[in-house]
Amino acid sequence: MKRVPSHLRKIKWVNLLLSALWLLCGLALLIWPRISSEVICYVLGGLCLICGIGKLLGYFSKDPYRLAFQFDLALGILCLVLGIILIFFSRAILSLLPVIVGIYTVVSGVFKLQTAFEAKRFGMNKWWGMLLISLVTIAIGVVLFLRPFSSAMLVIRFMGLAILADGIQDLTATAYTVNTKPNGIIIDVDDFREV
Repeated sequence: MKRVPSHLRKIKWVNLLLSALWLLCGLALLIWPRISSEVICYVLGGLCLICGIGKLLGYFSKDPYRLAFQFDLALGILCLVLGIILIFFSRAILSLLPVIVGIYTVVSGVFKLQTAFEAKRFGMNKWWGMLLISLVTIAIGVVLFLRPFSSAMLVIRFMGLAILADGIQDLTATAYTVNTKPNGIIIDVDDFREV
């Protein structure tokens, strides 16, 4: 048995806040698709850098369940790299922006898909919600990657939808799988596997 680390509550709230920022960015692209592509690159780049740091904090947080943040080392590094590329090489990659967002959305969705199955193994009731959101996110990412659109506005709106879906799946995974009860005692993963 292990006690939940006291700093885990703060990290959970940081990740919930980052997910909310991701949601707002997705909504902005859905509502205002005429935003300049260069501005989109800078905003997404900044968010990627912030989210990358947040994901790394989550990964090293010693979350006792090891569910919500188990893939955040890889995703955190990916976010940091994407952030640097989007900010410093924005003009060179403007045409590839939908593909980049599509690939990231698919990768993130696949990781959260595994998190959903792990949550089912832990006996968490809401695992099927995470599974459904992950499948929808992956599907949106694949469509964005393939880009079967004729209109630039539609591409930007679909990018917004992909970012929105990714924010929802991060929000859901963090809210449902990170136990932050003060002084709460939970079963460690290693103890769980021995049962």
